Amino acid sequence: MLVKICDNCGRRLKQNESCRCRHRLYDKTQRNQEKAKLYHSPAWSKIVKRVKERANGLDEYELANGRLCKGNLAHHIYTIEDRPDLKLTLSNLIYVSNATHNMIHGEYEKGGEQKQKMQKKLMAIREGR
Repeated sequence: MLVKICDNCGRRLKQNESCRCRHRLYDKTQRNQEKAKLYHSPAWSKIVKRVKERANGLDEYELANGRLCKGNLAHHIYTIEDRPDLKLTLSNLIYVSNATHNMIHGEYEKGGEQKQKMQKKLMAIREGR
């Protein structure tokens, strides 16, 4: 059942399906090219697989708060801009859902104390505290 057509590429999509071209367009026009190389590299794929396996496919933030939720991406606790040396370090990555990822970045964008508080909380979750 085709319900909509992508505004960018014209691809036919199902209800609630998002087009793959949007991610590619973001990569080309907005994403830092060094980050894009990282996120498309074999090393990144390998580390994400390890993070997902460690988390059993669950959102680690939600699990720490007593809720079961499927995760779908690896998040850098200390950002690549802040700590480029940790970009492929397993202990700096946490597996989360899109909703959790958006919430975390909302805290990061507040900066300063809020960002540090969230990073400490995520590290504590990673360390099992």
